[in-house]
Amino acid sequence: MAPTIWVYWLIKFESRSQQRFYPSGRSLMSLREAAAMFRRLVLIFLGLICLALGIIGYIAPGLPGTIWLIIAATLFIRSSDRLYRFVVNNRLFGGQVKGFLETGKMPAKAKVFALLSMWGFTLVSIIFAPYGALFDIPVIIMALSGTVYILSRPGNSESH
Repeated sequence: MAPTIWVYWLIKFESRSQQRFYPSGRSLMSLREAAAMFRRLVLIFLGLICLALGIIGYIAPGLPGTIWLIIAATLFIRSSDRLYRFVVNNRLFGGQVKGFLETGKMPAKAKVFALLSMWGFTLVSIIFAPYGALFDIPVIIMALSGTVYILSRPGNSESH
């Protein structure tokens, strides 16, 4: 019985120091190693999706780009040094992402834009959505919590 392609893939990328050989000559990775590899691949996949959304956000009006890039960098920290370095060292957006990840600072302009767009969409949702208070109250609570978070971020003292 021939093993499937994914088994060969797992065997190929198995760590040499923890390799186990069986009488048949094949090496198998432990369940823990397979779970760690699966987790890493999922984080890379999600990070690539966030990276794509971030890049699109820099081009398309209305879609925020920086937050998706921050999420992508956070996912890449846990899965791929190469992709993390690509995001934080990028000449177009790397400085903003790296600055936020290292210091948590948000420029005043970004705070104003975030608050205005968040509350604008909150009001549109409350006014035009055909739902009652079971919809409105959680939306308002989320907007308030987002406001508290944004206002709690230190300001960026650099002038551009």
